[in-house]
Amino acid sequence: MTDNTGAPAADPAEGGVLSPRYRALSLGLITSVTLVAFLWLGVATVLPEAAEDLGGVHLFGWAFTAFMLANLFGTIAAGQGADKGGPTRPYVQAFIVFVIGCVVAAIASNWWILLAGRVLQGLGVGGVLALAYLIVGLAYPDELRARMLALVASAWTLPALLGPAIAGAIASATNWRVVFLILVPLVPVAALLTLPAMRKLKPTGDGTPGENRLPLTVLLVLGVGALLAGLENRNIAVLVPLVVAGVAITLPVLNKLLPAGTLTVRRGMPAGMIVRGLVSAAYYGGESFFPLSMTRVLGLSTLGSGLALSAGALTWVSGAWLQAKLDTRSGGKGRHARVVLGFVLLVAGDALIALAVGTGLNSVPLAVVGWAVAGLGMGFVYPAVTTIVLSLAPKGKEGSASSSLQLCETLSVAVMTGLGTAITAYGSSHDWSDSRGLGIIYVIAAACAFLGIAAGLRTAVRRRTGEGDSGSEEAPAASAPLHESERTA
Repeated sequence: MTDNTGAPAADPAEGGVLSPRYRALSLGLITSVTLVAFLWLGVATVLPEAAEDLGGVHLFGWAFTAFMLANLFGTIAAGQGADKGGPTRPYVQAFIVFVIGCVVAAIASNWWILLAGRVLQGLGVGGVLALAYLIVGLAYPDELRARMLALVASAWTLPALLGPAIAGAIASATNWRVVFLILVPLVPVAALLTLPAMRKLKPTGDGTPGENRLPLTVLLVLGVGALLAGLENRNIAVLVPLVVAGVAITLPVLNKLLPAGTLTVRRGMPAGMIVRGLVSAAYYGGESFFPLSMTRVLGLSTLGSGLALSAGALTWVSGAWLQAKLDTRSGGKGRHARVVLGFVLLVAGDALIALAVGTGLNSVPLAVVGWAVAGLGMGFVYPAVTTIVLSLAPKGKEGSASSSLQLCETLSVAVMTGLGTAITAYGSSHDWSDSRGLGIIYVIAAACAFLGIAAGLRTAVRRRTGEGDSGSEEAPAASAPLHESERTA
């Protein structure tokens, strides 16, 4: 067995992801994800202050919307670049754009300039995250992939636990602009650790000109932008046309950008894409409104809300490590079963939160337990489905598969957040209590997790004798075309 460098793959019994062969790359990837995770999770703390200073309160939501839309484009561009020439160049480009975006936001003299910085940050973050998961799939043998994905998941822990508090403390001691710059000096460290091993990786493409997906991605950004703008608008005469136009543009483009059969949940890799979208909606969509639920409904302070939020981060990492251990022990068997188990936990967790905040119980312990259960479910689903998809990706299309995963995640979070914003806006204009609107959001999150159970069952693929991925049942019987445009008659 060989890895993407052409060298013999490591025996998992000898060393591991932190063994001398993989140590620098593993630490570099963890550092890379930690940097972008801090920006994603920590900067939200200081954006309200920035909006006040720069006169952008009336356009505050676009600080997140612009970031997410740019994230979509950066994800696709990075995957396409990796397929053509390997991950090194797009990785460097993504981090350069990320740093420029941080600097632009830090020196912004008005809200429009800060939004431009957020666009650049989104481009960079989308590229870095898509390439991080791709590099795990290329550089590590299957026996170590689950362990490394668990480590990558753990890279979100400190930003989730400490990011908001650290960002708030830095802003209080200095000002909000420093928050955008505080981690920039660590970017060269991440690059120096990852680049030597990354240069040894072969391009994921087969050398033939591939389909240019960037024009389609521009259409996707326009469609999703129209959809989100519509969801955020309280005027029904504006909301309906924008949402209809957004859906009309988005669905046909997704049908071309995503693996063939994704929108119909075809068994195997396409079902894995849907799983990634549904788990992100069920967890990240709920996470977007969890602090609001803790403070507005349950009466916790900002610090208390952050501590409650950390329960999910801790159980997510615990679930990811348990999934990795079971994956290694079983040789990859049972991944799809753990995906289903994770979704069952997510249904239970989101339902408990909906009960705690949406029914008048106003129970902090019940909400925290619910969030912890949801985090455990996320820990099972997220690394398992990522490993499944990367193992099923057709040879030469791993970059596109990785970017498609990230695309499904980003799109689902953006739509779920937009839908949640629309629900809270509708509720406030119709004299709903905060608990009613937030309870509905968590019911929708639980419904996404429930649908994920059915999609998770379809990630299992029967293996042909003599083929497969370390004996796992998820190994492909044959490589399917990645995109609708690549189907043969």
